[in-house]
Amino acid sequence: MTEDVLNWIKKEKLMTEGDTVIVGLSGGADSVALLLVLLELRERIGYTLLAIHVEHGIRGGESRKDAAFAEELCRQKGVPCRICPVSVPEYAAAEGLGIEEAARILRYDCYQKEAEKLKKNGAGHVCIALAHHANDNAETVLFQMARGSGIHGMCGMHPKRVLAGDISIVRPLLCVSRKQIEEYLDKAGQEYRTDGTNLDINYSRNRIRHCVLPELLKVNEQSVSHINQSALLLQQAVDYMEQETKKAMQTCCAFTDGAYTILKNEWQQYPDIIRQEIVHAVLGKASGSRKDIGMVHVQDVCALMEKQTGREIMLPYQVTACRVYEGVRLRRGEIQKDAGGAWKKLEPEDKNENVRPVYKLTETDFAKLEAGETVTITLPDASVSLRLLLFSGKIDEIPKNQYTKWLNYDRIECGLQFRSRASGDYLTVDDAGHKKKLKSYFIDEKIPQIKRDHIWLLAQQSHVLWVIGGRISAVCKIKEDTKRILEVRIDGGNYRED
Repeated sequence: MTEDVLNWIKKEKLMTEGDTVIVGLSGGADSVALLLVLLELRERIGYTLLAIHVEHGIRGGESRKDAAFAEELCRQKGVPCRICPVSVPEYAAAEGLGIEEAARILRYDCYQKEAEKLKKNGAGHVCIALAHHANDNAETVLFQMARGSGIHGMCGMHPKRVLAGDISIVRPLLCVSRKQIEEYLDKAGQEYRTDGTNLDINYSRNRIRHCVLPELLKVNEQSVSHINQSALLLQQAVDYMEQETKKAMQTCCAFTDGAYTILKNEWQQYPDIIRQEIVHAVLGKASGSRKDIGMVHVQDVCALMEKQTGREIMLPYQVTACRVYEGVRLRRGEIQKDAGGAWKKLEPEDKNENVRPVYKLTETDFAKLEAGETVTITLPDASVSLRLLLFSGKIDEIPKNQYTKWLNYDRIECGLQFRSRASGDYLTVDDAGHKKKLKSYFIDEKIPQIKRDHIWLLAQQSHVLWVIGGRISAVCKIKEDTKRILEVRIDGGNYRED
């Protein structure tokens, strides 16, 4: 078994000369075997070895005996050992987690903190060696299949995963089975601790271990090996798809204002499997984690693409997916729990977002215009120039520029302001005085929701005279009998004529 592990370490480049290797030592058969094998290989590879035992506080006196066993074993073998006591039950209750998940989180946290201490004290590359073996990997694949995690979960455990910088998690025993480990310990005459909770089939993984895998082994005694082979092939396929997905995301994904948008037209050009991978990747980015993101969530987002604009769904990690004109927008933090523990969507006033300022034309500004002066207003992303002109009566002289407009000054009153949209805004659409809500105008023009708050308006109270870059109100259109013109020119940033 030792040679199998050595070949695996070399093949997967798990550790090299000069590394510091931390063994996660629970005291059970797997971790004890890992410690002994790595001791055998220490001189051949040239790394420094130490062990960490996390005392979970789950089984009372039995947990303390596990810690004492781990400490004594390391003393006998001349390996430095550190005991990290934690309280899994308290943490699980405080965070609303299951015991298994809480124990995993605290265990990994202890390993990483110790690795970071070693780095601060001058250690080079630090490997956190965990004792997962082939049977564990097969159980993980089956568990992920059962919970609907998709192909990523069915890839099983990775031999090596970078945590941060020069800190990695490695799994040197993935190449060997539980049977090989037990035979190795028996031959060495090495005792180990048995955790009674590993027999409790109320835990999902234990149920797979004790009820599902044995039945599969009756079907084919190479079941564990074959599941691991399939997981490896899937991982190779996933690696390729991730490369293709990254390329695709450059053309069909956008990140603006803290939100990720999947562009429908571009997204639909790719095969279904790549489309799903794009959604899965964007969900991971929006959520900050792919854990607990399953195929059901991917399929929900894909289905949202075919819904009407404005439809929304809520996803894990407080992510809201909204159907917008371009496709689907995903943003984290738009929902929260109320006092009763139920999820609710945040209203705008709950978000505490910065409101764009309002820039008003004063009586002094109008006096300057009347005196023939140019009035300049500086917006955060542009500069506005206003001046009065006499109209010649020739309609064909009216500029067709997108960001320069002539407005009928005689129809304009004091109280002009540059601002963002507000509730009740409207445009006058014809000479008869018919009105259209600004929201309806945005919908008709297919202006995405994520852009609407960033469009400047020239308005009098709720009456929008000009949607900057778009339509002007019929009230202030130039006619043959117009006497004076208010010329409004906006320039800078994205406001430049083609």
